Amino acid sequence: MAQNAFEERLNRLAQSHGVRAEAQIEQAAANRGRTPEWVRNLRYPGSVVGACALGILSVALSRYCMFHINGVPDPNGDPDMTMIVDGALAFAIAFVLRMAFLMTDKVHLISKTVGIWIALTTMHNLVHDFPDLWSAAFSPEWVEITTDMTEPRTLYIRGFSFELSGMLSSSADEPAKPEIKINRF
Repeated sequence: MAQNAFEERLNRLAQSHGVRAEAQIEQAAANRGRTPEWVRNLRYPGSVVGACALGILSVALSRYCMFHINGVPDPNGDPDMTMIVDGALAFAIAFVLRMAFLMTDKVHLISKTVGIWIALTTMHNLVHDFPDLWSAAFSPEWVEITTDMTEPRTLYIRGFSFELSGMLSSSADEPAKPEIKINRF
């Protein structure tokens, strides 16, 4: 008797489970049909590009935070320490953004790291190109000191500027030799 009751109960559960499983399959198929296939195919590559953009944004946010904490950058400060602090704060911000946007894949981490590196070494070029925009976001003094400390169209690494325009416009016959400037007052 107990065995029969148990088997009947299992059969009832299997029937109700089958109905729910079919409903879930139909719902998933309906959801897939709403978005075109090309959009579904672009989601992952788009998220990798978005992760790089989040890395760039995190450097801008870290410099904005450092501006409000410390004021204008110190032209006589240690460029290595400045880059380390900017990078560490940018990684912390990127970690928070990682959780907010659910980008926890290793490829997303690498892409954010690339974005952080790009922004750390080239953000000053945007300050040279758009000083009014950066003056509104930071301050005119910050823009003035940043443009005085760096050269336009360069990579700025550890206090050294590596000119990009000479490397990009050189002919194929002669090897490119970047001009290196030490940016000190």
